[in-house]
Amino acid sequence: MGELMSMLFASKSRLQANDDKRRKEAKWARYMRCDGSPDPTIQGEINTYINLRLEDTAETDVERILKDTVLDLTLIAELESLLIDTPLEDLPQRERDRYRETIGEIQHLVQVKLDAASLKILCDASSLQDPETSNLQYTIRNADIVLCVWGNLSKNPRIKSFEFTNAGCSFDIPRQLTLSDCAIRYMRTTFDHFSAYSKSFYPRCKFKEPVELPQPEEEVTKEEIVEPAPAVLPEGEASFDLQALLEQEEQREQREQRKEHRGDKRKKKSKGKSLKGALTLEATDDDKPIPVQEQRPVIEEDYKDPPTPEPLEWEDFDEEDNVVDLRAYHVVGGIFTFDLLCLPPQPKVCKNWTITQLVVPEKLQFLDYVVDVPQVSSAQEKTSKDKEDKRDEKPPINITLNLPHNVLFLEEPQLAWWDANKQYWRTDGLSIVSFDEENQILKFSASRFGPMCLLQDSHINMPFQSWELRPHGINAAVLTIIAAISEIEIEIKDGLCCLSKPSNKPELSHLQNQWVTVKELVENMRKAGLNVFPAEDSSKFVTVQNKHPLIVGQLYSLMGLVASAMAFSWSKWNSDVESSTVVLLAAESLNDEALLEEDWSVYMATKRRFMKLKMNEFDEEFNEEMAEDIKFKSNLYHYAKANLSGEALMKIDKTSKEFSDCVQQLLNATQVLTFS
Repeated sequence: MGELMSMLFASKSRLQANDDKRRKEAKWARYMRCDGSPDPTIQGEINTYINLRLEDTAETDVERILKDTVLDLTLIAELESLLIDTPLEDLPQRERDRYRETIGEIQHLVQVKLDAASLKILCDASSLQDPETSNLQYTIRNADIVLCVWGNLSKNPRIKSFEFTNAGCSFDIPRQLTLSDCAIRYMRTTFDHFSAYSKSFYPRCKFKEPVELPQPEEEVTKEEIVEPAPAVLPEGEASFDLQALLEQEEQREQREQRKEHRGDKRKKKSKGKSLKGALTLEATDDDKPIPVQEQRPVIEEDYKDPPTPEPLEWEDFDEEDNVVDLRAYHVVGGIFTFDLLCLPPQPKVCKNWTITQLVVPEKLQFLDYVVDVPQVSSAQEKTSKDKEDKRDEKPPINITLNLPHNVLFLEEPQLAWWDANKQYWRTDGLSIVSFDEENQILKFSASRFGPMCLLQDSHINMPFQSWELRPHGINAAVLTIIAAISEIEIEIKDGLCCLSKPSNKPELSHLQNQWVTVKELVENMRKAGLNVFPAEDSSKFVTVQNKHPLIVGQLYSLMGLVASAMAFSWSKWNSDVESSTVVLLAAESLNDEALLEEDWSVYMATKRRFMKLKMNEFDEEFNEEMAEDIKFKSNLYHYAKANLSGEALMKIDKTSKEFSDCVQQLLNATQVLTFS
């Protein structure tokens, strides 16, 4: 184990050195950039940029305003990338807090500029009106933003609805709105600048209060301290002390066995009966090299296990039923905003003069539209007067949306609106009328307006049904996951990976055959609605057996080392054994083809052992009996070194550190040993 840890440490150090070099080169390239954009990491530059943009209220070109937001979003993405990519020791917490504050300021700048562009469109409504309907109809877009504005200039009561054909949005117009100076803004963005401010966005770890140990009595003797009575220990400590005593007893027995073993060897040596290959741990006059196979048991016994972390506990979501828990659900498809606005006074032409009333302050005025709650009334109360008052009612507004073409919806999405006062997403005030899954069209009724989003269950594809990691040659492999709904295939080559399946989903075409890092793949797949990456608190929402983090973490890293020559797969017995044991299928795989059922063998991994079992996957009962003629090893890597063929060992030796690290990152991201 000591040899293995040294090798892993050397590999990790080399990868860290490469990452440090890459970050330094990127920092230097950013410093040498001469495109006029500010460096968001330099506080003076970014503050000057933000202040100048906020003070520039004379900009009247809407297209120019939207073009400037592209740079703003680029600066936000640059800071977010630095926060994710830079290790904690290289970026102090103070700097991280400053970066997050800067991100918030740029996000506010983007919103201010989008509101300014909307106000500019409304002020020029009469010059932008449609000649057929005599109403304002305006749409402008870029890669990240779609801005649509409808303005009621004609006040035609016969207008019942309107559709932004290029934006995939239509809505009903209540009678009261057709008679008022109103406007409707529909805006869709690919980014989400709201969710990160919700307190339900981050994991809620339950902090345990430190338990004070009881003070020992003065008359307690040494023997009493070594073997305390169970009644003296507080609740929750007895099992811990008992385990420690059992470990001490086991270590004592091992020391006695080694002493007896050395004593037998001394007796044999004094009688002159030397055995070939015998190894004595005592110092001898001969300086003979110690065989490696005889040295391993001593190394394994002397290796000190890393400390075992206590399992984390997570707090329950203690909010109202209509408040969204962003640990259980995640936003997909970006944000769409539906606002009811007041139409500002339009310019009037008087002979050769154009009179324009100034809008003071120069801000959007939101229309106060409180939806009437329908009340049940008796038949006697339904008079003709009620029918006459219907024109004054404020019913909910029906909205129809074409869902984004680059997002995969595995079920009917949920709707939520942003509560700016309490900083969370809410589901009340929005009700889905119909969902056309084939054409991806959603129709809903809204009595709340403002920023809205579509939500999908974060764990809809969990737990997984099965998984398989199979080599495709040296420094190449493919990870297949049959999740709860989707079947996913991810190809790995050198230090990059890409999504290859499902190939029949046009919503995922922009992800296929795009070679990216593991972090980028995780982010892109989550945004596309295909989430097979458990979060740290996902065990709170998915019924799984939490495997020992040290065992699975070490196993993932060792699977990366041998992934060029060994295939691994899911075993049904893994969920039946205790959390400190992992059971999986494995086999040597030299050809780029699927393995047969008889090629697989059952293996068991614990904290100190990796061994092949005598049983097979289709036995009726689980049996820990080890396979005959094969010795167990302390870990997967040394087992592979001792039992694989020469060709397989050659492939393992040629495996690059970048490929091994990529496999390890992907296995850690999917947590296949725990969530299958």
